[in-house]
Amino acid sequence: MNIRTILILAALAGAGAYVYVDYNSAESKLAREMKEIEQLSPDTQAPECFGKGTNAKLFAIAVERDRHTNAEVDNDTARKGIIKHDCIRGGNTASLQRVVKALGAQGVPVYSRVLESCPVVKDEYPVYACFALDALKVDGSKESVAVLEKELTNKDKSRRNIYEGALYRLMNTQGWASTAQLADRVPTESEWEAKELIMEHVRNHRDPSAKPNLEKAYAAETDQQEKGLIRAAILEIDNPGKCVVTDEGRAENGLCRYSCHDQNKWFNFPKPKTGCPLVQDVPADKAAAQTPPVNAASPVSGK
Repeated sequence: MNIRTILILAALAGAGAYVYVDYNSAESKLAREMKEIEQLSPDTQAPECFGKGTNAKLFAIAVERDRHTNAEVDNDTARKGIIKHDCIRGGNTASLQRVVKALGAQGVPVYSRVLESCPVVKDEYPVYACFALDALKVDGSKESVAVLEKELTNKDKSRRNIYEGALYRLMNTQGWASTAQLADRVPTESEWEAKELIMEHVRNHRDPSAKPNLEKAYAAETDQQEKGLIRAAILEIDNPGKCVVTDEGRAENGLCRYSCHDQNKWFNFPKPKTGCPLVQDVPADKAAAQTPPVNAASPVSGK
């Protein structure tokens, strides 16, 4: 083999190695991923409020693929339940997660724009802002957290679900606020459903450090239902593993109702003449305990 042939073969080998490296580079992989996503629904066009460009279109594709079908939202009751659940607690994010991962930081301006620009019409589906909340939670960056925090300043009644959804996602963002800090928000929270979301989170964590703030919230609360929930949270901190009343034992309907948080059960019995004990042991009879009713602030998904 002469020197010329050797040089040609070496050049070809070098070119092949360059092509291989380029094909497997982060930029090439990202370009292919974005192209594949676009081909999932090539006819999808981004609504005007999404803005222009590829990033807006990719987010629109994620929304189109993750949204509920027309058949699922045809019924008024089901549609309202789906909107409330998905806005507050999140919906299907299978395609959205893929898009958020592909877009990275350059996707945050799109989600922020959708939150600010897309109208929220009562009982109208899909609610694009709710998908934007999901995208921001999936992204999880400081920039996304800042956008969610900004949404807490908007308490327009038409955007109540968006406000509560931003709050719910922030509460479930590691490091955003301690249980004690969340308990401290209760007295100043004006939305009763948002207040119940906070109390749900606090009760799930049962942090003794939150007790002083809960006691302060209890003293300031004027609504009897909310007062009962705060008292229940305090009782659960003091009585781990026990069942507690959530109405302070008033039993206005004649029944003492108990929530067994650790066991995810509830039960009731007729109010005795001596009144309802605030704390009870978990019933030995498994048949006596039932699955708890759905919280008013967290309707069952219509999926």
